[in-house]
Amino acid sequence: MLLLLLGLCLGNLVQAQDNLKWQKHQKQAEAFYKEGKYAEAADQYEKAWRKKQGKKNLIFSAGECYYLAKDYRKAAEAYRNVKDDGKNFPLVGLKYARSLKQDGQYDKAKTEFQAFFDKYTGESKAILEEIIKTEIAGCDLGMKLPLQINRDLKIGYPSGGINSSASEFAPFVFSDDVLYFSSTMGGKARIYRSQRQGPQWTKASTPENFPVIQNDQHFCNGALSPDGNRFYFTICSGAQTWGDLSSRCEIFVLKRRNSTWSQPERLPDFINMDKTTATHPNVTHQGGREILYFASNRDGGRGGMDIWYSSRDLARENAEFSMPVNLGSIVNTLGDEVTPFYDALDGTLYFASNGHVSIGGFDVFYTKGDGTRWAPPQNAGMPLNSSADDYYYVKNKSGLGGFFVSNRTFGSQKTSTRNEDIFEFGSSSGDAGGRRVSLRGNVYDQSSGGPVNNATITLYEVRAGEDVRLDEKAITEGYYAFDIQFDKSYKAVVTGAGYDPYTFRFLTDDPELSVYGQPVYLIRTIGEPKKQTPPTTDVKTPTRRPSDKTPIDNDGKEYIIREDNFSIVTAAPRYNGAYYRVQLAALRKYNPDSENFRVVKELGTLHTEYINERKLTRVLLGDFFSQEEATAALNLARKHGFEGAYIVGYEDGVKKGRVNP
Repeated sequence: MLLLLLGLCLGNLVQAQDNLKWQKHQKQAEAFYKEGKYAEAADQYEKAWRKKQGKKNLIFSAGECYYLAKDYRKAAEAYRNVKDDGKNFPLVGLKYARSLKQDGQYDKAKTEFQAFFDKYTGESKAILEEIIKTEIAGCDLGMKLPLQINRDLKIGYPSGGINSSASEFAPFVFSDDVLYFSSTMGGKARIYRSQRQGPQWTKASTPENFPVIQNDQHFCNGALSPDGNRFYFTICSGAQTWGDLSSRCEIFVLKRRNSTWSQPERLPDFINMDKTTATHPNVTHQGGREILYFASNRDGGRGGMDIWYSSRDLARENAEFSMPVNLGSIVNTLGDEVTPFYDALDGTLYFASNGHVSIGGFDVFYTKGDGTRWAPPQNAGMPLNSSADDYYYVKNKSGLGGFFVSNRTFGSQKTSTRNEDIFEFGSSSGDAGGRRVSLRGNVYDQSSGGPVNNATITLYEVRAGEDVRLDEKAITEGYYAFDIQFDKSYKAVVTGAGYDPYTFRFLTDDPELSVYGQPVYLIRTIGEPKKQTPPTTDVKTPTRRPSDKTPIDNDGKEYIIREDNFSIVTAAPRYNGAYYRVQLAALRKYNPDSENFRVVKELGTLHTEYINERKLTRVLLGDFFSQEEATAALNLARKHGFEGAYIVGYEDGVKKGRVNP
């Protein structure tokens, strides 16, 4: 009896010691969590659960912390233990599936997304249905894109003084050899500078003449105005450890005073709204205005973080910004849209989103437009995107190559997804700079001018004089599109019932072009002349130039204008008052005798603007002295194959910027 009692006492003592052990791990986990040390907290929560597996909240908390630390595989392993217990842990099944997706386990993630949705009985099922459909589409895309990877796009991991064991993010290019970026290498987010020296980058250092930020908060996410006179950045508070979207940020500006900078000035309350975040500033100059793009979770958005813009008059040094405008539902989703970068020369906005169809968490997307008028965003594809988070896409000043941020693994150079690093992109040939290469165009009926749908296009690669068939696609709504490779020779054949075949050949050897192709005009086999000419139209040809309009300078000589820190050479006439031109394209090689341009010559006069720094020629159609005439010309230009064309406005010989028709 004594031995039995002794055994019971020893058993109770061991159990009490085990209880103390798991409670000690839990307390340590809670302390780490408060300090923002999520990986350490996750490890302690998991250790506590292994000693007390009846307490499922411990392993759930471990999963939450692993996901915050961006350790997707361990997050999935932790969530798996409670993935079916939605009663006690709402949405845990969704979190489990997302962890699998961001670990690249697309097949398994698809199954779990669907299983979660089938079991879910909450009030928000209609909203969840849209989210789940998007996530499953992302899994499908993740399995499809490796077969369409752009092998000409080379991803590099900058060697030397940029990346560290901390998080590096928010790169902005001062020049092609000087990079500014943000890092938490000192415990707080700060802005650093590094310079390229051959294949290496110098050790990161704080910028010269940069004012001292007096508080102990994070300052990061820098962006320089095109003229170099204003530097925008964020000051962020919140957790002691940097958390980007988990920290509340406000946008500030420094103003250049000769060789020094002013003290930071906080932007107005209507940009930095109380209890909301304004972050990720990006600045461009257009039409005499400075446009600030930024991300914010302020009221009036679609949900989560949205992209907004505000502008101010460049003619007045102290001009205030306008009230921010949401970019709209084409760009913004119920998820998060962040890290905008606008390329003013080709009118393209790059941004990151986890609300559009992505193959990971955040993917990089791009769209053309401005203001609130945008084309449907396109996923930038692989290898730029991955199953991890990819964002902060920026281009070099030359337009060749650039940088982005990802927490992906990268061979032996980066073995964990727990921190973000800066990556560099460019072409495998070293000169194309990462532009996507594709074949796109429209197919019209020569007689009616309408789109042709009952046709196919077959693509061949020309190798050593032989045509090697690559792919065949049906024409959809009069439009064709292929992903193709840089520096190749191709042939395309368009065929349709009741039409003569149409063949064209092309080379993808221009490092400045990302899109190739041409409008195709199919001729009916019976009763139509056998020549390929553009369709006729009953739209009145726009008026060229009224006789009472005389150019300001009529000598026809070239002159130089400055735009966004670029020097542009042109001989286009300048006029008093308002007038308009239609920008058709920006090309590395301009041939005015090509089929596309011969067609639109009937609509007006072709002018060129040569951008020295980018070795690009902008081709414009003019001159029009009312917006109605310019709009008519724009519609015809787009119909003749220049889908990206837009109107540019001028006043007294000075370019004012893009004009919405």
